[in-house]
Amino acid sequence: MKTIIVNEKNLPIVQQNSEPAVMALGFFDGVHKGHQQVILAARKKAQKKGLKLAVMSFFPHPKTVFSNEEVDYLMPMEKKAERFQSLGVDLFYIVDFTKSFAALQPKQFVQQYLVGLQVQYAVAGFDYTYGAKGAGTIATIQSDSDWKIKVDVVKRFAISGKKVSSTCIREKLKRGYVEEVTALLGKPYSVQYSMKYGLHDYYTLPQCGEYYVTILAGKRAISQKVYVKNTKDIIFYHDLNIEDCSIYFHQRATQKYQEIS
Repeated sequence: MKTIIVNEKNLPIVQQNSEPAVMALGFFDGVHKGHQQVILAARKKAQKKGLKLAVMSFFPHPKTVFSNEEVDYLMPMEKKAERFQSLGVDLFYIVDFTKSFAALQPKQFVQQYLVGLQVQYAVAGFDYTYGAKGAGTIATIQSDSDWKIKVDVVKRFAISGKKVSSTCIREKLKRGYVEEVTALLGKPYSVQYSMKYGLHDYYTLPQCGEYYVTILAGKRAISQKVYVKNTKDIIFYHDLNIEDCSIYFHQRATQKYQEIS
């Protein structure tokens, strides 16, 4: 899989080196089951048409650009890329989200970032928007492309009647509902953690409390309880003699907040 950083300066070069593709569109934080439906629909179309499967995402999150708010990311870009590769993606476009990019009119975005990148088919969720103030929708891509791009719309994906979304996952993490998060992601929620520096950037820890987890460090897999102390730090009850690890959250061990110093 090729990962391609796109910004205003290198866009002409990226366009020149682009390949005809089916493009899945979205922010894709967490690559949850709803996102997977979009990517799998795009993959099916790409296989049928003999085209490359591409995904376009953006960084940083728009909230950080417009309001300087901190965003509770579910995973960094490199982990997102790994998930895309496992789903069969050929081309991963990461667009530098700036105020000038956000100010593009919907047709400008489609012409420059889709038509210009040789997108033949665009695939997105029913609520996807683009362009200044989100004025463009999945239904307007065809006309904004001067009918050069065909569109496939992925219907609302829900579990127990509720739409699966990154926002929903963040809310459940804040409440410590990691088992429900597993159902939404299709796998246990995981973070990268440093014993020296704490939580790696662009991850979100669940609510303070005890959790049953699996810790992966090299070839070792350790199952135990840990205590999430705050938004950055975890207390380990045993000396694991490791520096960096992946932590997979399976189940909440404490139902109420319990402070451990």
